[in-house]
Amino acid sequence: MTTESQDQIDSAVLSLLAQASILKRLPRTGWLLNGVTSCESVADHTTGVALLTLALAGAINADWQRAGLERPIDTGRAVMLAILHDLAESVITDLPKRSAQLLGSAAKHSAETAALTAILADLPSADDYATLWAEYDATSSPEARLVHDADALEMVHQAWQYARAGHRTLDEFWHGHRWHFRLCEHLFEVLQNLST
Repeated sequence: MTTESQDQIDSAVLSLLAQASILKRLPRTGWLLNGVTSCESVADHTTGVALLTLALAGAINADWQRAGLERPIDTGRAVMLAILHDLAESVITDLPKRSAQLLGSAAKHSAETAALTAILADLPSADDYATLWAEYDATSSPEARLVHDADALEMVHQAWQYARAGHRTLDEFWHGHRWHFRLCEHLFEVLQNLST
């Protein structure tokens, strides 16, 4: 590898790290709009989704055929999807549900795709990462469906935690979920029962 090539890789990796650092400072806007002033960051949420994905994949893979799968979940791929799933927010910010609905899914998708393409452009594996994000966005694999479930389940768990701390305006976070895996739906039901 030439010095110039190494410098380009160094620059691309450090640029990615800078973008990821933005997520540490970016609050999850939905919580702010519902009165949770000291709320989690997007990076906090992403970490929770990645760890939850890891645990759920292990649980589902223990009996993957019973879960209706043709093969076990590729845990590594699922965790990579989880890590990438909100990276575009370092550019477009965390759009709350009400904003995303007004903009429409096509505009949101286009903005996220453009942001992620720009963030990843100079990395040696940029095309691979873009493919992973497109897979997540289209919910086109069992791994992507699992991360979507983990994303929603982590959010509901956070709503449950904030409710336990006294916040009472979080009903919107409990509604409108479509679960791909029965285990995730069951865990959602457990949280619902704990919240009553």
